[in-house]
Amino acid sequence: MPDIDLTRPHTLGRDGARRAADAVAARLKDEYRIRSEWSGDQLRVRGAGVKGELAVGEHDVRVTASLGLLARPFRNQLHREIERELDRALSHPA
Repeated sequence: MPDIDLTRPHTLGRDGARRAADAVAARLKDEYRIRSEWSGDQLRVRGAGVKGELAVGEHDVRVTASLGLLARPFRNQLHREIERELDRALSHPA
């Protein structure tokens, strides 16, 4: 079971949601050195203490992430930050 699991609806279509996911991934890379790569409609992310994916659908996106032992105490903070970034990217796509 993932430590973080959230779903957000969108009206961007699959391609627009992919562009929004790329924008989020770029910020994560710059701020936290998180690597990402696409596998179909799933953007897989990996970094120090976190492993997860952002699955893009036509009408929603789902983020799941597993946290390492050192990151788990920050689960709530990370969850809020992911929500904020995702909401921002889906409402103001790049």
